[in-house]
Amino acid sequence: MTSAAEWSSAAIAEVLGEQFGLQAVTVSALGGEIDQNSAVKLRDGSRVVVKVSPPRADPDLIRWQHELLRLAGRDDVLGPVQVPTMLPARNGDTVVSVDREGSRRLVTVQTWMPGTTLSELGTHSTGLLTELGSTAGRLVRALTEAPDRPGETRHHWDLLRAPEAIAQGIDSVEDRNRIAEVCRILSWFTRALDAHQESLPASVVHHDLNDFNVLARRGPDGRHHVHAVLDFADALHSVRISELAIAVAYAMLRTPNPLSAAAAVIRGYAAELELTDAELSVLYPLAAARLCVNAVTWTKRCAQSGHAYGHDRMRHTWPTISLLAATPPELAEIVFREAAGAPVDPPVPLRVSEARRALPHLDLVPFDPAHEIITGILPGSARVGRHLQADAGTSARRSTEGGEAATLRLGVEIKSAESFRVLTPLAAIVERRGRGTAVDGLAYGPFLVLRHERDGAETIWSRWTGLSSSLRQGASVCPGELIGDTATGRSDWAPAALHVAIFRSLETALISERVLVPPSEAAAWARVSPDPWEFLGLADDWRSDADTEGSTERLLATRDTHFARSQRSYYDRPMTLVGGRGAWLFDEFGRSYLDTINNVSHVGHGNPRVIAAATSQLHRLNTNSRFVYPGIAQYAERLAALLPDPLEVVFLVCSGSEANDLAIRMARHVTGRTDVLVVDGAYHGNTSVLTGLSPNRYKGPGGTGPDPTTHEVEQPNLYRGQFTYGDAAAGPKYAADVKRQVERLVANDRPPAAFIAESAMGTAGSIFYPDGYLERAFAAVRTAGGLCIADEVQVGFGRFGDVFWGFESQGVVPDIVTMGKPIGNGHPMAAVVTTREIADAFDTGMKYFNTFGGNPVSCAIGTAVLDEIAAQGLQEEAADTGRHFAGVLTDLAAKHELIGDVRGHGLYLGIELVRDRETKLPAADEASLISELMKDEGVIVYPTGADGNVLKIKPPLTFTAEDADLFASVLDEILSRDW
Repeated sequence: MTSAAEWSSAAIAEVLGEQFGLQAVTVSALGGEIDQNSAVKLRDGSRVVVKVSPPRADPDLIRWQHELLRLAGRDDVLGPVQVPTMLPARNGDTVVSVDREGSRRLVTVQTWMPGTTLSELGTHSTGLLTELGSTAGRLVRALTEAPDRPGETRHHWDLLRAPEAIAQGIDSVEDRNRIAEVCRILSWFTRALDAHQESLPASVVHHDLNDFNVLARRGPDGRHHVHAVLDFADALHSVRISELAIAVAYAMLRTPNPLSAAAAVIRGYAAELELTDAELSVLYPLAAARLCVNAVTWTKRCAQSGHAYGHDRMRHTWPTISLLAATPPELAEIVFREAAGAPVDPPVPLRVSEARRALPHLDLVPFDPAHEIITGILPGSARVGRHLQADAGTSARRSTEGGEAATLRLGVEIKSAESFRVLTPLAAIVERRGRGTAVDGLAYGPFLVLRHERDGAETIWSRWTGLSSSLRQGASVCPGELIGDTATGRSDWAPAALHVAIFRSLETALISERVLVPPSEAAAWARVSPDPWEFLGLADDWRSDADTEGSTERLLATRDTHFARSQRSYYDRPMTLVGGRGAWLFDEFGRSYLDTINNVSHVGHGNPRVIAAATSQLHRLNTNSRFVYPGIAQYAERLAALLPDPLEVVFLVCSGSEANDLAIRMARHVTGRTDVLVVDGAYHGNTSVLTGLSPNRYKGPGGTGPDPTTHEVEQPNLYRGQFTYGDAAAGPKYAADVKRQVERLVANDRPPAAFIAESAMGTAGSIFYPDGYLERAFAAVRTAGGLCIADEVQVGFGRFGDVFWGFESQGVVPDIVTMGKPIGNGHPMAAVVTTREIADAFDTGMKYFNTFGGNPVSCAIGTAVLDEIAAQGLQEEAADTGRHFAGVLTDLAAKHELIGDVRGHGLYLGIELVRDRETKLPAADEASLISELMKDEGVIVYPTGADGNVLKIKPPLTFTAEDADLFASVLDEILSRDW
């Protein structure tokens, strides 16, 4: 630790001038364990780091460390990663001995390395961790030529001396659970080194790639990358794997998924250096032991004198140690081997069929009611969940800690409203029994661990969680003997369920009490915990869950084979969705995602009213819409009643594009004209006609420009346009351009057929019109005899909250209204509604019909959507939640400079991201990255807008204020990262 008699800033500045010829302007203290470190700003504007070492420091050792810096700093040795450069003193040496303020010290000066320490970043992307591993591998290679450390070759932080370092401070740890966790990890460490130390490759290593010694900087891609490695003071000749073990140890801090973080580091290292079998066998125990040394050492030092660095260290280290102590080494080794690309034995299925066939048939024994699972017979109410598969009913929403949720069952889960008795399938000895316990945040009943020794086969251990048993530890039971019963009446146990898991080692059976594991660990768990299905004698017809391993990769491969490249999916790293409920979606691993972009599922995913209506109608009738049936007339009447007079004639179609295409066709036919006015940036659909009427498409990548009959008007953008927020006359001023364009067309003898406008511009970037805009624009168009079309495909059906239709917020009544997306809650239906006069003018004798538009099932679904909006008060909820959401997002904008603008109406919002609030330079890369990071944290959002820098928000109307707070908290956390 640093000496109490530290030099003053004046003394440091004086020494810099005298010995190094550098003129200090400011001297600021930096942290340090032994040396007094200072950041010094020089007169020329540059910065250096000055190290003042205590009197006992060995100058030859410090010069050796400088030689390591030279070796690591050679061109391209570490790729883009840098190390400090030592500055020579006036005498040419990099180490000078100086007397100041009554003490002699060794002084060195090195260049300042800009960047942010990994500890300051807090959270680390997978890419950054992979770069850390790559840096560790390159560093090992760079130091292979280094001479051995002079003088004392061992020190307190020597990883191989972990037991000794821990022994020196363990008495300062008061928490008995922490002591037990450290002792468990030390036993793994000792066992691993006893077995493998002689075969571990050795070299000089940096030996301290902790998160305070690695700097990162943001690159042009908006992400942080490893930039520099600091502090070679702990370097020594040791086992080569210690370099990676220490990097892995500190990468596992501050994350609820330490193995995933470690695996990313290992992937990077393995790309630079091949890991031996022995190294992979000791890596996890060494990494875990390093954190134990850290925690115990700083606990002791803080107890003795207090130390800010130590307190910060322990705050993160002890929780990680608890996670690691509950993670079996055999599991970690498999995860690490997979990450390194090393061979891993495939899962060995559990074979118990021979023993089971030898069992006598067992009749059911009455138990009010009771059943025995020895023969695979279960109560009629039973639900069986498969090993390492997700249960949509227990899908985990994002926790406050973030990270990957544990969503896959470890073992078989049997839930039943009835109690049942449990008989052991194989002879067993009771290895351990325990009381109810809290696992994964849920309270489970008592557990029993049994050892099954089988002739000619491996010994296995079964763990039964949620089982009441009178058996005592050490008791023997024969095949078919009663071991206990389920106690579903216990309301204090979270799920009334029996969990049965099989393990190939007692240590794993006893260490891990988990009944849920994260998807990233599934393959490893499959090797250490076989599927208990056959062991329990469950019938094959219970096998209802599909194998989903690697399904996303398979689906993407299929898409790439059979879809065009233009048919893109969301995200660079997409998930495979298998279910949804309300405002939440679930993937095949049971992970949950808060859906903030799905205005298609208007009344919520999996809405029961909609499901019931569709199912009931499918059982009765579904046919061509030219037949007469009650649903179509009733739905048309319901829909028209929601619109202002004189809108009353309904055309039912299948998509928003089809609705807009029909509206344009109708306007052109009724007026006898072809020219159409559109708002710059608008998107109206993907038919040939609409692509030529959508600036968002024809001006974008691959666009070929507008149709000759398309005429753009200025986008009324209050953030980026010429008339902005605070201009009370912005609406009429923007509408003046519509008037100018109309007058131009009339002067050219080409008066417009129509003006089509989204009631709020979605794909353009969530643009909302200023007051008075549509009123003035519609008036200008109608003066020239044109029709006004309101495109409600994105915002209709109560999304704005205070009005049912978006155009109502502008105080206008269109001639034609189009609608889609929310109308059917995901079912392909859409509509055009117009006046009787226009509808009659469109009828020239040519038949118009739509085979599927308005079919009985579509009408039943559409009616159910309207019923649900009314019954649940979703329009009113959209108003309240929207106001709350806009408020919390506005608060975020005050905190984060990246947010240039927050705008919205009800539950239709947009967050515009900019790199500079003055220039309003669009932050498109950041918007894309933030969307990916939020998806990883369980929140779905996606960029939109001409520049791709606006986060669009248009969730199902079941979205709540609590959901809005969750969205804001995740966005806040991500924007607070130094990614």
